Amino acid sequence: MEQDNPYAAPGVDLTQADTRPGSPVKAVLYAFLLDFVGSNLLALVLGIAYGALLTLGGMPPDQLEAHMGSLAWYSPYMLIVTILGTMISVLAGFVCARIAKRHEYRCALIAATLTCGLMVWMSWPRFTTTTLCLTLLGYAASLLGAHWGRKANRKVQAAAG
Repeated sequence: MEQDNPYAAPGVDLTQADTRPGSPVKAVLYAFLLDFVGSNLLALVLGIAYGALLTLGGMPPDQLEAHMGSLAWYSPYMLIVTILGTMISVLAGFVCARIAKRHEYRCALIAATLTCGLMVWMSWPRFTTTTLCLTLLGYAASLLGAHWGRKANRKVQAAAG
């Protein structure tokens, strides 16, 4: 009699996980967008907040510009940006692996190469060894996220089959 009720929820078994492989192109695209846009947006927002904080503290605009341009990688602001940016790269690798559900490392490596390549190209006039180290950190973070995503994929596949 439940089947005759047009307002009843459809009978779907939600306990079965979808274990079919996803689109590698979609996985790479989403991971690239998450990593590139997320990292740059994070740096922009934190840069504006830090600049506003220094301005409210009484720093004149010309001195602020010089200060922001000469920040060392080990300054508290840069360490916060680096840590949060690395976490975004881990998330991007995880998302890439969870969407692809096969060839997880390959897809994450392609996405990381696109992201890091574009970041290096954008920072080429002021490329330093610090930039190289941050690029390698981005690769490692993306592959760590892909590793965790691969483990999650295998866990779901084991539970389903």
